Amino acid sequence: MPFRDIYGQEHAIDLLNEAIHRDRMPHAWLFTGQSNIGKFKTAVAVAQKLNCRKSGEDACGKCDFCLQIAAQSFPDYQVLIPDGKLIKIDQIRNSLNWLYLHPDQAKKRVMILDGAQYLGREAANAFLKTLEEPAPHTLLILIAESTQQLLETIVSRCHQIRFRPLSVEISERILRETTDLTDDRIQLLSAFGMGSVSGNLVASFELMQIVQNTAIRWLTTFSPKTLEEMLRTCEMWGKSKNEEWRLLLDFLETWFRDLTWLLHGLPEENLINRTANSEESRISALRNCGEYFNLQQIYEIFGRITELRRAIDLNANKSLAIESLCLHLYRTAA
Repeated sequence: MPFRDIYGQEHAIDLLNEAIHRDRMPHAWLFTGQSNIGKFKTAVAVAQKLNCRKSGEDACGKCDFCLQIAAQSFPDYQVLIPDGKLIKIDQIRNSLNWLYLHPDQAKKRVMILDGAQYLGREAANAFLKTLEEPAPHTLLILIAESTQQLLETIVSRCHQIRFRPLSVEISERILRETTDLTDDRIQLLSAFGMGSVSGNLVASFELMQIVQNTAIRWLTTFSPKTLEEMLRTCEMWGKSKNEEWRLLLDFLETWFRDLTWLLHGLPEENLINRTANSEESRISALRNCGEYFNLQQIYEIFGRITELRRAIDLNANKSLAIESLCLHLYRTAA
């Protein structure tokens, strides 16, 4: 994954190239930004650029070192991800032992911490010591959605690069090059990605549509029968391995964002839920739903969705959590 294969992050790549060419690489980078916008791919590209057998403006992507890094089999390259919900202290201890080994083949050893916001407190404190006393010939790259869940002392010891959401044009280009989807579906996925391209969303496109259509029926026909269906379905979705609950929360965020847009009288062409396909419009359903909620209630709903995601990350019961949210929607609308 050389730099040339990464779309929409020219600002980040320019900063990295400048640091590499001037030989002024820090011992630790922190890449932040929403999921699925190229942070991890860029980290891999850095490791390849620093260790590629061929000297050039970019990594070749084809030599044995580049291929081993891409396959995560290069002896001087390591990727650390959460074990379950957290990156645990034992993972950090093992990685710290690895960091201080002498390089086997690399010009620069690289360790990527993907999901750094999931460092447990003990693990974070142990990792902090490495940032304070970095190993020679080693580069650390931390990847996180934001700095809010990281220790301030960790953030302060890294050079941060903020990755930007992908434009609609870039998102659609990536989807065209990586999938066989029709233009209608590409446009829909690009809109619901909101600046990112998720492989999971592509794989679950049909399921996403089922969840969305079900939720729209609930949001436009508030009745005791609707409430009964909401609670029954939420219990099922919360237990499902397909994670319909996550698709529901993602959709509700886009739906209530669009309601806010309509209530402020902003242009309809910028609505995420403007259409379900090339022929079916969702604008009338949005306007129908908008009769049940005011702006203050919508802002409160956004807050509840954020709190619900945080609670689920902390192992809350998914079924009960989304049932509680749906109850709040019903009571507010009623």
